[in-house]
Amino acid sequence: MKKITLLVILFSLVARAQTWQEELQSWKNDRVQRLKKPHGWLSLIGMEWLHEGSNRIGSDETNDIVLPNGPAYVGEFTLTAAKITFTPEKGVQIKANDELIDKTINVAMDSSGKPTVFTLDTFEFYVIQRGKPALRIKDSQAKTRKNFTHIDYFPANAKFKIEAEFVAYNPPKEIEIINVLGLLNKEESIGFVKFSIDGKEFQLDALDAGDEMFIIFADRTSGRTTYGPGRFLSVPKPKDNRNKVVVDFNKAYNPPCAFNDYSTCPLPPPQNRIRVFIEAGEKTYKH
Repeated sequence: MKKITLLVILFSLVARAQTWQEELQSWKNDRVQRLKKPHGWLSLIGMEWLHEGSNRIGSDETNDIVLPNGPAYVGEFTLTAAKITFTPEKGVQIKANDELIDKTINVAMDSSGKPTVFTLDTFEFYVIQRGKPALRIKDSQAKTRKNFTHIDYFPANAKFKIEAEFVAYNPPKEIEIINVLGLLNKEESIGFVKFSIDGKEFQLDALDAGDEMFIIFADRTSGRTTYGPGRFLSVPKPKDNRNKVVVDFNKAYNPPCAFNDYSTCPLPPPQNRIRVFIEAGEKTYKH
């Protein structure tokens, strides 16, 4: 009878491990598909600061913002203290939020939550706010997208799928996060996850990301086998008012800055730089 019970337990553990491996592989597949979208992070080819007044865009070298190809003159962004507008060049087939435009329109930035997204030929561009307005430019024919092959991962390791304790900040705690441009932002952390690895306890502050928590962290693999500035991790929020969460570092992933030179990624706050080797998740991306 004991042998039967042990076999049942063993089969159950094997089945659970197999289910986890399959779910992890599915997550990896989805991750690659998102990156490879026509205007995903692999397609980012530029970030151009907008200055006050007229900012002309097109492939001609006399423009303020020069595209690698396409119409010589696409139009112009006009920046004032009150607003940003865009005026298309006559005859250019450009869309704003999927609608052809032939007159001056107001432009919303990404800070509004719904930026005005322009599409022209293989390009997509929109205005972001990073201390001051800048135009983020993507191209589905970018070399970074066309030459992409795969992401390198550490072997899946159940050691780094950890049951952790979530400790809420009440009220949420303001933390400072610097991005790669050196700009300081203040974000609200809803709490931290506390966990142990090899008998040592660690904790990471988490940001609110809807149904999940978003963690920016660095560890002792950073700059060695993983992306130097750090990695990202999403963790499901606790359910049913419980404080237990699963932190799966096998799903730690590289920020957009690992794939292109034009992203404005946030860096881990000092308290999220932990002295342990997290040999799980994505390794350094090899261009």
